[in-house]
Amino acid sequence: MEKTPCPLCGRELADPIVRHNLIPLSQGGTGENVLLMHKVCHAKVHSLFNEKELARSYSTMEKILENEDIVKFVGWIKKKPLDFYDGSMKAKK
Repeated sequence: MEKTPCPLCGRELADPIVRHNLIPLSQGGTGENVLLMHKVCHAKVHSLFNEKELARSYSTMEKILENEDIVKFVGWIKKKPLDFYDGSMKAKK
């Protein structure tokens, strides 16, 4: 059975897993475009972009993956255990 990869880092999903709304609900998202990803990957996305930025400029995984800071993060996180979580990342307001 094939394992589901995280759409951000490409590694196999492992707990902790969270749901990411491509268009935040606070910005008019409907909850239909939701991706499962590692909690650390989700935290990184929200540490770089606020909800308005996500809705306006980063509403697809392709756009998120084009960001230079995300590219650096993916290179770094791929070397970590699947269940790694860095609690120091805070959401951008």
